[in-house]
Amino acid sequence: MLNEKNNENVPSDSQILDKEIPVHTITASDFQSKRDIFATWLGHATVLVNLENVKFITDPVWAEKASFTSLVGAKRYRPPPMKLEDLPGLDFAVVSHDHYDHLDAEATKRIDELNPNIRWFVPMGMKSWMSGNGINCTKVTEMTWGESEELEKDGKKYTIWCLPAQHWGQRGPFDRNQRLWSGWAVIGPNRRFYYSGDTGNCDSEFKKFGDKLGPFDLAAIPIGAYEPRWFMKSQHINPEDAVEVHKLIRSKNSIGIHWGTYHMGSTEYYLEPRDKLKEIMESRDDLKNTSFITIEMGKIWEEGRKAKGTERINK
Repeated sequence: MLNEKNNENVPSDSQILDKEIPVHTITASDFQSKRDIFATWLGHATVLVNLENVKFITDPVWAEKASFTSLVGAKRYRPPPMKLEDLPGLDFAVVSHDHYDHLDAEATKRIDELNPNIRWFVPMGMKSWMSGNGINCTKVTEMTWGESEELEKDGKKYTIWCLPAQHWGQRGPFDRNQRLWSGWAVIGPNRRFYYSGDTGNCDSEFKKFGDKLGPFDLAAIPIGAYEPRWFMKSQHINPEDAVEVHKLIRSKNSIGIHWGTYHMGSTEYYLEPRDKLKEIMESRDDLKNTSFITIEMGKIWEEGRKAKGTERINK
């Protein structure tokens, strides 16, 4: 088991990567739609969402290396499609846990500087980390599973729910599981969004909040970094599991994330998450009235329409 064959095989040829995992440049002016819910994938677990005119981001990570040092750690092989300075004005952000591929200190500080009124929703134990990294603690709402907070904008109320996930946390050598990990739901007047964060399979919990808070109009669910299963199963779902999550939370539309961005140390072929997801969804007659797809980085997802994009970048 310790000598697992690594089948990741990410090409070193950027032209191949540009073809297989395209990245499209996008700015705030591109992030628009006549629909009341739309989103774009900015790589890994970072999703930018507009839900009934409230704008938020999940786990904003722009780092070249998802690590405490540039010398080691998960290296990025697909660039972000959007610069931090090109983000639209954000109302809030949700952070799922403290791992470096989900919590980028520099990106967090820069987003906070660019959005003075932004609110941060984080799992229990993370407020002190945010404060220690220059974020005004009055802007940070720390929550545990099952708790919710309301946010109001332009006379509309939105509810942010902190939800269970099966994972773990660690930022340094001596803080293992000192901070909670979670998923998040955003409930608007008419639309509903779910982001799982990192998670292993916990069917009963997915069904509970799917029954309580669903159906969701859009979900962002991880599909990558799952091999070898003997090691990853408890902390990362695979495409088969992800499809079950999609079903249990009663999602009408889901986007597969957490793949195609960083060398995560898992051993599956780098395109397998995308290809397996497509294969599974095509075989599931019980889900034919729903959608669970991958989209290209920087393309705009709109309900009922093929994702649209702007200029492809080469790097």
